[in-house]
Parts: sequence; structure tokens; C-alpha cells
Amino acid sequence: MKKVVLGFSGGVDSFFSAYLLKKQGYEVIPVFLKILPSSNYERAQKAAEILNLPLLTLNVQEEFKKTVVEYFISYYKNGLTPNPCAVCNRDVKLNFLYKVMKNEKADYVSTGHYAKAEWVERFNRRLIKRGADKKKEQSYFLALVKGEVIEKLILPLGNFHKKQVVEEAKRLGFPFKGESQDICFIKNNYVEFLKKYIPEREGSFKLEDGTEIGKHTGYFKFTIGQRRGLGISYKYPLYVVKLHPQTNTVIVGPKESVFKEEFKVWNLNWHVEFEQVKGLPIEAQVRYRSKPVTVSSLEYFTNGIYRVKLAAKVEAPTPGQVCAFYAEDVLLGGGEITEEGNGGKHSSVRWNLNCSGS
Repeated sequence: MKKVVLGFSGGVDSFFSAYLLKKQGYEVIPVFLKILPSSNYERAQKAAEILNLPLLTLNVQEEFKKTVVEYFISYYKNGLTPNPCAVCNRDVKLNFLYKVMKNEKADYVSTGHYAKAEWVERFNRRLIKRGADKKKEQSYFLALVKGEVIEKLILPLGNFHKKQVVEEAKRLGFPFKGESQDICFIKNNYVEFLKKYIPEREGSFKLEDGTEIGKHTGYFKFTIGQRRGLGISYKYPLYVVKLHPQTNTVIVGPKESVFKEEFKVWNLNWHVEFEQVKGLPIEAQVRYRSKPVTVSSLEYFTNGIYRVKLAAKVEAPTPGQVCAFYAEDVLLGGGEITEEGNGGKHSSVRWNLNCSGS
């Protein structure tokens, strides 16, 4: 019997994933990763008991604090917008599940993400694909996961819709009471959380030409593309265009100023060889809920920065956020949007991507 190590929070998704894996004949090892003092072990224990599964617990609070919470604070301090879920999946959840898999001599790792992990003939390897539930699908958050993990990854909920999962879990006796959509380590809103680590101080709102049009109490309270909550009025709607942490300045402008057809990505984690991307019609997705846009060219510089050019403008590609690349529904990888560096004028390789796929 094949063994699979499953991340088990005690929520409806991990519960139903365990049920499906068990039904498919796997020996399921549910692992509760304690990432916070408030992590609900009792809920996970009760959920595991319904399925008659012994629960393994791993305390990863220190690692979670260093790799996710401190990263989150640091990015906002530097005027960036972090993606804690993508980083957590790579550095905490799937990282530790993979270690448990090795330690337990298991065959696979698994999570309750709404995405698929399947063999893709074109690339001759196991890859992540978009899930069937288009409103819920979470492949984007797995863009940073390493290839060695994907080779062993099972995603049982890939063909399910959230509504189905909740209904079936209830039928099995799971006490579903709804779910929180907030960042797990933040009780209120992220600004209140950050105020404990970044001091408030008066700064300026400025137009792109340098004209000061108002005051604020901290650049870290804003993110690129933001319109609501600026607290200033103008003759046309204003959007956050850029943040300058050093001077505590928030640059604002019209909506068209946040739309870009070109940006840079670094720390790119390819799930396939970059050579295999050449000539493929691919799309870029610059945030979780954004619509993917066709990539017209990728330019790779020797210092590890990629310049992405799109066939159409996309709203607010934000430094710090993840840009995920797809070929149809197959996740090819992803990296971090950045403004650092320009690739220089030294040796580079430019590959134009044929958008027609011919």
C-alpha cells in the first residue's frame, strides 16, 4: 500500500482530501503543522478521529515566524507587497511535509489545494495544473514550489468544486462552520498588525510630477494599484502608482498609470526547463484573482532578472507579488515581480515567444 503524507489543518479541504486518499487505497498520514500558538489542534484531532486516522503533529512555529511573518513585515518596510501564502507553501507547508515523507519513507505528499498535479506528456514530467473550480482554484499559490516536491505531489481536490467538498464533508459527519479568508497570523487588518513593527509618521502624497497634494501617516499602509482609503480628493480618481519608503512618499496618479505591459521578474522558479518554454504560447498572471495575459516576449539577463512583455496591459503588476506563468492550464513556474536592476547592457539572451503557438 502506497503511503501519502497529508497536510492536515482540520479544515474541510484537508478533511475531504484525507477521505478521498483513503478511499483511493492510500495509507494516509495526516500531519498537523503547528505554525501559530493559536493553531487549532483540537479541531484537527477531532477531524482525524472521524476518519479513524492517527494524527501526527509537527511544531514549526519558529520556522513560520522567520520565513513568513518576518518576511511579511520586511517586505512592507521596504515598500513591497508580499505574498505570504506562496512563500508559506514553498518554505513551510510543503517543505516540512516533504521532510516528513522522507522520514516516514512514504511515497507522496498531499495538500487540500484546489489544483491538479498530473503527468504532462509535452514536458515529460509531473506538473501542477489549474483546478476545475475556476472561482476557487489555487495553482497560482503553488508557483514557487520546487520541482522535487511536485514530482511527489498529489492534489485530491483538483476536480472538485468547493460546494461539492463542503456538502460531501458534511455528509461524512464533518462539522463545517465556515472558513476565514484572512491572513492566518493577522487577527484584524494587516495595517493594524504592521503598526506594531513600523512606526507611523507623517509623509506626503505626490503626483507623478512631484506636486504634493496631501498627507498620510505611513507609506506601509498602501499598495500599488490601491484606490480606496487614500483619504484625499482630486479632480479625477487617484491610484497608488509607487511607494518611496526612504522618504515616506506615496506617488499617486490616474488609473492608466497603474496599467503596464512590461515589468521584471526575478528569483524565478521554473517547473520545466526554460528551453521548453521557448516558442510556447504562454500567459502571465500577476496576482491571485487577476486575469492571465498573453506574454509576447521574455528577456533573460545573466543577473537572473527576466523582462516580461505582454500582448496587452495588465493592472498593477506589484513589486513583491508573484507572477505565475502558464501554458494553457499547466503551471510552468513563477517568480517575484521586481523593480530592482535593469539587466544591464551586458550579455543577455532574448527569446521571443510565438503567441500563436505555430
